[in-house]
Amino acid sequence: MFFFCYYYGIGVEIDYQKSFEYCKRSADLGNVYGMNSVGNCYTYGYGVDQDYNKAFEHYIKSANMGSEMAMYNVADRYRNGIGTKRDIQSANYWFRKYKSLLKINKSPDHINPELIKILDDEKFKLSWIDYNDFRNIRERGKGGFATVYSASWFDRIYNIRRGAALKVIHNSNENEQEFIQELKNYCEIGYENPSFLRCHGVSRNNDGDYIIVMMIAQKGSLRQNLVDVSQLEWRDKLNILNGIAFDLESIHSQELVHRDLHSGNILQSDELQQVYITDLGLSKNEKEGKICGILPYIAPEILVGQPYTKASDIYSLGVIYLSIDNPLCG
Repeated sequence: MFFFCYYYGIGVEIDYQKSFEYCKRSADLGNVYGMNSVGNCYTYGYGVDQDYNKAFEHYIKSANMGSEMAMYNVADRYRNGIGTKRDIQSANYWFRKYKSLLKINKSPDHINPELIKILDDEKFKLSWIDYNDFRNIRERGKGGFATVYSASWFDRIYNIRRGAALKVIHNSNENEQEFIQELKNYCEIGYENPSFLRCHGVSRNNDGDYIIVMMIAQKGSLRQNLVDVSQLEWRDKLNILNGIAFDLESIHSQELVHRDLHSGNILQSDELQQVYITDLGLSKNEKEGKICGILPYIAPEILVGQPYTKASDIYSLGVIYLSIDNPLCG
């Protein structure tokens, strides 16, 4: 299509305005992919003034006509309140519809049988991803339990290249059960609450360590963006806080406690309002575990030997709330 040529500079010079014009013509003729592309133009301001409301209007038209990508975009907008009112029920509806259409890779026979069982469970929609399908792997952050990389991933099912975040679990080749437990946490939470952080699948690097392949957070963590976030209008700040609270409620609904909730574990995608809780490696039930986390976010009762509870997570959430208004606290 002509709009791709002008967008990517294929055979012509890059011209976003002409790309938008061809997208718009295609959409006006009823092309569902053209409608979704117009939505993208309005979302990112390519060839037209940025307008989230108009973007949502085109996404919802395209989604109702069967476009998978538009379904995902509509769900994301409902989840994060961008271009429309935040509506988690509608977000979950569209995420479920989108996931029902996803195709996945079959898991290999040579991996842990318990992992095969998770990957082959149709309700989770996870793929086994060959490590050789990743390119441009760059380290983004390192902790005591895992290292996170960004990468370009060639999705062989849909024959496209995507951005992805690779969470490499340290020593998971020796402690498979800990990796499998974290993966189960993501799966169970994501199944009950499809608006939770998207997990594409599982891989394994050349050292034998397992990798959870997740959606990439283009803007990094909330901690990195606290100054920018503190300057937002309070309506947008509350939108961010609602997103974090929803994710924490999703974790608690599975009778899990995060135990390491802080601004560095809140990811932000293309927009600052798109927030997701991550790093469930320490998430356990209330009776398990030792003291862990970052000191300012740890509830006082934990420091005197009391167990982690949902209430201690909420204390951490309160510190995050404070840091959004005053970055020095985060």
